[in-house]
Amino acid sequence: KRELKEERKKMKSISLLVILGCVALATANNDWKLLDDPVVDNYAFSFKIGLKPQNLETMDNLFWEISNPKSPFYGNFLTNDQIADLISLPQEDIEKVMTYLQTDAGKACDVHARSSLHREYILVDTCAAQAQIIFPNLNLAVYEKANGHKVLRSTIEMDMGHNMNLLGLPHQLHQFVDTIQDVTDFPLTASRNYNPGQSPYAPSAELLSIADIVKYFEVDYSVLDKTAINADDGQVRIGVIELGNLGFNAKQLAEFQKKYDIPIDPVRRVFGSEEVLDDEPSADVQFLTGVGQTMQVWDFVFSDGNFVFTPVVDKIMSTPGAPKVYSLSYAAPENYLGESSVNASNVAFMKFGLAGYTFVASAGDVGPVLDYKNCSLFNAEYPASSPYITSVGGTSLNKDTGVEQAWIHGSGGFSTINKRPAFQDKHVEAYLKKHEGLPDNTNGQKYNTANRAYPDVSAFAAHSLINDNGYEDVEGTSLSSPEFVALLAMVNTYRYQNGLGALGPINQALYSMEGGIGHDVTHGMSYATSRIGCSGQYLPGFKAVEGWDAVTGLGSPKFNTLIAGLGHLKSGSGKVQPKKVTQGKEPEFLPLN
Repeated sequence: KRELKEERKKMKSISLLVILGCVALATANNDWKLLDDPVVDNYAFSFKIGLKPQNLETMDNLFWEISNPKSPFYGNFLTNDQIADLISLPQEDIEKVMTYLQTDAGKACDVHARSSLHREYILVDTCAAQAQIIFPNLNLAVYEKANGHKVLRSTIEMDMGHNMNLLGLPHQLHQFVDTIQDVTDFPLTASRNYNPGQSPYAPSAELLSIADIVKYFEVDYSVLDKTAINADDGQVRIGVIELGNLGFNAKQLAEFQKKYDIPIDPVRRVFGSEEVLDDEPSADVQFLTGVGQTMQVWDFVFSDGNFVFTPVVDKIMSTPGAPKVYSLSYAAPENYLGESSVNASNVAFMKFGLAGYTFVASAGDVGPVLDYKNCSLFNAEYPASSPYITSVGGTSLNKDTGVEQAWIHGSGGFSTINKRPAFQDKHVEAYLKKHEGLPDNTNGQKYNTANRAYPDVSAFAAHSLINDNGYEDVEGTSLSSPEFVALLAMVNTYRYQNGLGALGPINQALYSMEGGIGHDVTHGMSYATSRIGCSGQYLPGFKAVEGWDAVTGLGSPKFNTLIAGLGHLKSGSGKVQPKKVTQGKEPEFLPLN
């Protein structure tokens, strides 16, 4: 850590978005080394069986209805029971999978299998020997990462959503099973993102304090009622999600709040284990509390996983009083994750929105990220490229002109997997028609303009000050996402004090706001690069233009404009009846390490 600090002091700026990379195939994962250690029979082994989600078309249609201000279903969110009734297999089919898991239970050790919150996963805890009985071709081995962390994984090469017969899963169960997770796929490695430093194309930018940012967004705290701010309700709270067991520095946060006269209010550590204090989560909470002054922040910390967000959203959705709006500053290239992981996470985000939560993610810090398999092609950052969440790009303030401009390293462009939602059509088509400076896209091979376009909005991502044992000049859309989320949480609070429900998914409302969301950013452009396999390359990206563009989205916000556009929307009248769900208990087995 000290060496990292010294290295950072030599740099003029730091990029804060944490990017995660994984390779699903065991033998292709360079982060993990196969050991000769014997696999002890009673080593703990846990995995997840993703059941085939049901009614996805219905859920998708309902998602767009409940988030469309013009729909009679707008704002009428679903309960966990209602979501489970929509997405889960019939109980008799779930029981068939459960029965198979338990058929030889006890032959080596017990099998503890239970349904997830919405019954679309079966969570299994057992031992290595029993897992080998469940999956006859499993062939477990011990793998170790450079930091000493060990996991059990199969040596079989397979994507978690394909060729399940390779593990020996009976063919008659394939009709019920969608994915098998944590068996052949490895935990993702969370690492510091590629550092852009000083791009040869970067314009000069003004150094901004949190006070400068609050002033530029024209935040008016006087519109919020103190009684509402202090209410015991998730609608008046801010949520932040951290991965990799990374935690924030509470002492530095208190110093930051004192320096800028922010009401000192400790962030609530709600869930998870913080193994390392890091400047990524420290920046998150400093900017959340810096813009969302007086707002309570809840911190959810998760370990490295396979970047499928179901466990994340399920934990939040089962936590009483949890905030209704969340910021995430982590990303991975779509082609690193694969279509199975992206699709599974999309379902998770769909559930999250149907229940009335707002998920906001940093767009990324590598421009239109280059495809590590072919550096002449554009890839996309996920989950920013999911149509079910709101992605935040980056801007800076030009030092010479005082004009807000696109941050040169801000990611944006078009998904390689997700189709473009209908509400984007008008904006994206207008952009493509008038934008003469689009990157070369011969035969549509470099990027697919028919797919989900991102980011949706933007906020300041360059040359801002955080406290990290001294005040440092940092960069990254890890700053812009918390800025925007803090404003949304205040809009939610304004709605609460006026008797209105939480915002839920906001994209359709944002894109329908006449006159925009505040500042239409029309200067600057991005340059494409990548920290994976294409380092050192700077290819022209997308330009900021009037209206929506693929580097700053709809532009950056003004608080009162968000209040006017989002603060008064009223719910419609559509309803759905819920049913009950029961949960299981978690066992303990011998840990591997």
